[in-house]
Amino acid sequence: MNIALKLTFLRIIFVPLFLIFILINSWITRLIALFIFILGGITDTADGIIARRKNIVTKIGISFDPLADKLLITTALISLLGFKELNIPSWTVTVIVIRDYIISWVRSLNYDQPIPADKTAKIKTILQNVVIICIILILTFENQIRSFGIDKYVIKIFPCWSMIVTAVFTLISGIVYIVKYRTFIYGQFK
Repeated sequence: MNIALKLTFLRIIFVPLFLIFILINSWITRLIALFIFILGGITDTADGIIARRKNIVTKIGISFDPLADKLLITTALISLLGFKELNIPSWTVTVIVIRDYIISWVRSLNYDQPIPADKTAKIKTILQNVVIICIILILTFENQIRSFGIDKYVIKIFPCWSMIVTAVFTLISGIVYIVKYRTFIYGQFK
């Protein structure tokens, strides 16, 4: 197993660890969850760079890399829904998760010529990660935010509206992707 695959599988191991730490009501465990999430993002970038530079791109890597990424992001998004004080609309998580899994499936239709992620997909991934990190930071420092009296804006409004913007952009990026590669997608179902 090459180093890129090891990083991909490490990201899969991060999923249950993230979930355990985010659900424990302590600023320290939530800080650990944040560290795990950020480390997951770093390994996602690193495994792709290593695989391309060392020319060790494998079919299993092409399959598992997007899956590992989606598992971590999906777990983070769904776990954040459990914090009612964040006021995150559940439809936003549904839109993000469904779009990401559909596009990942479409991208996996052809192993020989995998469809690359376009610019909107890359921006979408950055936006999702930044929003999740900000919301985890809010959870981590919730008591401090409340003590400053800015909880109405930071805890109730920011998570809700940032997730709405992220869901809308995620949906748009999915539509752009399908339109851009419609000929390829159509060809796979002939």
